[in-house]
Amino acid sequence: MRLLLLTVFANLIIFVNVFAETSVSRIVTTTDMQNREPVGSATEFKSSVGRVFCFTEIETDKYPTEVTHIWIHDKNIEAEIKLPVKSPKWRTYSSKAILEEWTGNWKVEVYSENGELIDSIDFKIHD
Repeated sequence: MRLLLLTVFANLIIFVNVFAETSVSRIVTTTDMQNREPVGSATEFKSSVGRVFCFTEIETDKYPTEVTHIWIHDKNIEAEIKLPVKSPKWRTYSSKAILEEWTGNWKVEVYSENGELIDSIDFKIHD
């Protein structure tokens, strides 16, 4: 009987981890953050912006875990930032310094700990 209970418990743990889901409930690009919340939002910024923030609100069945923000400029990876997620609903953000000559199309892709793309946001830097 004890072996049966251990087997059921082990299978339950495996089942929960296999089907644990991490998702983005909110994603925003902005020029300012206060108290771990974005101040406004935009998808177009002037080349003089200096810095852009990507805010994500994460919901997960498995924690602690982590997500990764990958900053992409015209199909080139410019930064990869791992961020901890410590509760079922977690707000986090990363930022990227933007040089004035880095105009064009940008994207931030958000990946779960297991490498699954869970969301992304596009934005543009222009003169």
